[in-house]
Amino acid sequence: MREECPGYRDEWDLVFRDQTDRTIKRSLEKKTKSVTTHDLPQPARRLSPSADEIGVNYFLRTFVIGQFSSRGCLNYIPSVYRDDGEHPTLVASMAAVGLVALANSSRQPELANLARAKYTEAISNVNTALASPVESVKDSTLMSVISLGVFEHVSEHKSWVRHVQGAAALVVARGKGQFTSPATILMFNQVRADLVLACVHNGKPFPEDMIELQEEAAKHPDASGAFWLLGVLSTRCANLLMGVRENTGQVPWPQYLEEAILMEREFQSCLILLAIQEPYTTTRDSGGAPNIIYNGRVDLYKDPWAIRVWNNLRNLHMIVCEILLYLLKKILVTNLTLTPAVRESLKLKLEMTMQTLSKLGDDILATIPQALEFLSSASGHCPSVDLSVHGSVSGGYILTWCLYMVGKCPVTKSETRKWIIQRLQDFGRNMGISIALRLAEDILKIDQFAG
Repeated sequence: MREECPGYRDEWDLVFRDQTDRTIKRSLEKKTKSVTTHDLPQPARRLSPSADEIGVNYFLRTFVIGQFSSRGCLNYIPSVYRDDGEHPTLVASMAAVGLVALANSSRQPELANLARAKYTEAISNVNTALASPVESVKDSTLMSVISLGVFEHVSEHKSWVRHVQGAAALVVARGKGQFTSPATILMFNQVRADLVLACVHNGKPFPEDMIELQEEAAKHPDASGAFWLLGVLSTRCANLLMGVRENTGQVPWPQYLEEAILMEREFQSCLILLAIQEPYTTTRDSGGAPNIIYNGRVDLYKDPWAIRVWNNLRNLHMIVCEILLYLLKKILVTNLTLTPAVRESLKLKLEMTMQTLSKLGDDILATIPQALEFLSSASGHCPSVDLSVHGSVSGGYILTWCLYMVGKCPVTKSETRKWIIQRLQDFGRNMGISIALRLAEDILKIDQFAG
């Protein structure tokens, strides 16, 4: 009796199966060709991997698969890679990111030179693709642009915001018909998340054309769950922050306060849903490495993807809470007509918001050991390590802005800020994440001013 095939374990099984099939096909083609051209000298077999192979493999290992799981922080890549994995634009962009990450982690300047060459090649390929009506709308082109955005994070390039805006423009150009698969929804999520971060950091509103695409994507079956709801909330969060920043009295402060309180409740609901979909456990490790474990707390998640989603929620929740702090203080100081009962209610809300901010910061710091891949959810123990020679580049990528949010938070203690500054400096000096050094300088100024 024939056994029924159980199917592939996940999308990566399909990717590797496809790659194997392609290799076999190329081998057969070469063998056939050698029969008809036996009088020509055969090229020497190359035993060492090419720069593309080294870069792509390290990219997949670091950002897609992860050391302990099959869901890395960029877990939507398998579908695109399976369908168009040999596209030169995609290969060059992934190789550039992989090479610069490997160069930074292994401190090999020759790899950094290769990475920059690949980056230049990828940019040229992207520009060529964007000029083509056919190539510009391919998933591989958008994936290439997203990958190059990661390069901006893990290199010395300083054009990340401009790059994110370019990725958003490409998403808009792809139109409402682009949402045909789970991968397209996840790529939209990636661009949306990066654009929200850029808008928040630069005080800009979230673009209307992206909101229209968001409404179209919401019709797709894969646009559901906590991650999607979080993305929708994030766009509203960016617009609320900009509105509060630019308000000169045309909108009453209590109106903004009501909106912020409602949004904070929605984040709480999203948190409850995410706890069901992506649960995690809290452990204590008082004997672990103090340079990655803060106050002995280590939280264990299913994989890096879960950490990324959770910390994205916490970042946005912190933004809303900081808006609440600002509005509550503003109303308490400027509105002299408040009744004693209302004033006490606002003071209580202020205290509760500060407690929420403190908890969110602690939750983020507890993700550091696993995000940096010093342990897995299975091991549960973090050995003594030296960040000068260890640490996952992808972990630094997903933690940098999170640590910045905690470091600049008004309820964060000076001792914690100094610890965060050291971690960001580690990311910058030892992982090559240059933006971490600039953010560390910003937190240092905040700490000096607060002191």
